[in-house]
Amino acid sequence: MNLTSNQRDAIRNARLDLCAVKKEYDNIDESMGALESSELAIACRDSIAELEKEFPFLTEEDTDEHSR
Repeated sequence: MNLTSNQRDAIRNARLDLCAVKKEYDNIDESMGALESSELAIACRDSIAELEKEFPFLTEEDTDEHSR
């Protein structure tokens, strides 16, 4: 798969954002109903899993960005 550096960065950043949101809502926010919070956490988990399945590089250590 040939992705530009910007595309890789966008995908990687989307995964990191989803991970952060999921972590935040793993602890149910009092201002949000339990069902809404649970659904958001599930949606984030599923999106993270899908991104990681389709783009395995997301879980690799980013040791040499310029060689990609």
